[in-house]
Amino acid sequence: MESRKTPLYQKHLQNKGRIIDFAGWALPLDYGSMLKEAKQVRLNCGLFDASHMGEIEIKGKGAFKFLQKLTPNDISLIAPGQMQYNLFLNTSGGIIDDFMCYYCDESLLCVVNSSNKDKVVSWLRDNKEQGVELIDKSEETALISIQGPSSSRVIARVFGEKIASLDYMFFTKKEIDHRQVLISRSGYTGEDGFEIYIESKDAPYFWDRLIQEGEGFGLISCGLGSRDILRIEAGYPLYGHEINEETNPYEASLGWAVKSNKDFIAKEEIVGIKNKGLKKIRVGFIMDEKALARQGYGLYLGRNKIGEVCSGTFSPNLNKFIGMAYVLSEYAATGKTIEIQIRKKFYKAKIAKYPFVKINTKSKKEV
Repeated sequence: MESRKTPLYQKHLQNKGRIIDFAGWALPLDYGSMLKEAKQVRLNCGLFDASHMGEIEIKGKGAFKFLQKLTPNDISLIAPGQMQYNLFLNTSGGIIDDFMCYYCDESLLCVVNSSNKDKVVSWLRDNKEQGVELIDKSEETALISIQGPSSSRVIARVFGEKIASLDYMFFTKKEIDHRQVLISRSGYTGEDGFEIYIESKDAPYFWDRLIQEGEGFGLISCGLGSRDILRIEAGYPLYGHEINEETNPYEASLGWAVKSNKDFIAKEEIVGIKNKGLKKIRVGFIMDEKALARQGYGLYLGRNKIGEVCSGTFSPNLNKFIGMAYVLSEYAATGKTIEIQIRKKFYKAKIAKYPFVKINTKSKKEV
């Protein structure tokens, strides 16, 4: 089946993006060098097409109560104009998806992973209550992400100083050039940045504006490859790698997003898992040798398998091979030397704390 195309597909072709299939979407892997792009985002700023993400609006007088019941994080900790990282859990406490929740004046907007969008919509419909309306806005919505320390300067040129001064995890809606936009100070790279939601038809216009105004600030187009490097450097999980329906929030090191003072689906199961003690836990690792550890490769102590790699990459900002893995809890101590089997050879690595790089968002408060 032919890959779906975002509203920015022609822009990627014009800029000689190397197109691959990602979760059924035709998206750029890079524009020549993912390593160069990852370095540029940490140094200046980069522009990403994230229009494949899913946007689900929840409306009605019962919307807040409905979403509170389905999620472990406490949405009452934020107010209209703020956003929050949250999770959808199945009845066993496994992660259906992780998502960003935007608390709008009259609705809640859930931005979910593209590969899980249909599954999440079905889950929400199966649990829907009276007084709740679900609207899948994915087809009509495009998402552009600008990330890096110079991103606020570019945003100021295109959208104004007031929007450029938004606090981290806050957002606003505004009409710009007779076009409706929602802009949040957020992202998934560990850098300061903004995410811009617009109607699909307006995506090329804003992409061009950002590229034009960002030229003097080192802004470059970036693809999926650099985005993956950056999120691994920041220690952020990716669905299908670090988290899935067989993974619970505590072993995924996402326990901070579980608020046990509220009721939610699978609360008893999750609390029970935590109280029994975790069998495995997500950790970082840094290779002692020049070798790339990929998803599924085994972690060993002696010749006893103690875990498995979730994600691995070469970090151009650290000049090291790094990654994340699940290991048996008793072997999760930082600094412990392990071995990773890559094909038929064993390579030494050390358990390490993540993030691997300094997180440079405007605020590190987690709600």
